[in-house]
Amino acid sequence: MEKIGLKFGLLTAIGLILYFFLMKLIGVIHITELRFLNGVIMAVGVVLAIRAYKAVAAGDFSYFKGLGTGVITAVAGTVLFAAFMVSYVNIAGDEMTGMLRSERYFGGRVEETPGIVIFSVLMLEGLISGFLISFIAMQYFKRNDYKTPQ
Repeated sequence: MEKIGLKFGLLTAIGLILYFFLMKLIGVIHITELRFLNGVIMAVGVVLAIRAYKAVAAGDFSYFKGLGTGVITAVAGTVLFAAFMVSYVNIAGDEMTGMLRSERYFGGRVEETPGIVIFSVLMLEGLISGFLISFIAMQYFKRNDYKTPQ
């Protein structure tokens, strides 16, 4: 379960990083609404991880193990992407910090501690969406004979 979650978490982080560079390359990085697609990338990673775990586990696939695989994928992908973004801001951060400063969500806090603000926001965003996606995906992947404990 953990190996599959970490593998797909790494692949999800790579997808998020590639999407970030694509947005930067075509010049739309300032459009915050496009960050919605980060959730789509996260959903693809989580669903593929749960599907892979279900295929490997065969008859031993439980709801909570599948849910755990999705959560591990979300946590690994989010931590790696957030760490990348903090590194990126520290290296080439003036442009990015200026853009985030202009957003009303962050205000002046970005100037004081850009790494902490960016890491915190990305972790919150990624973990919440990852948990929700894992719960939603497990409604599809759970065994047909699964019963709620009484």
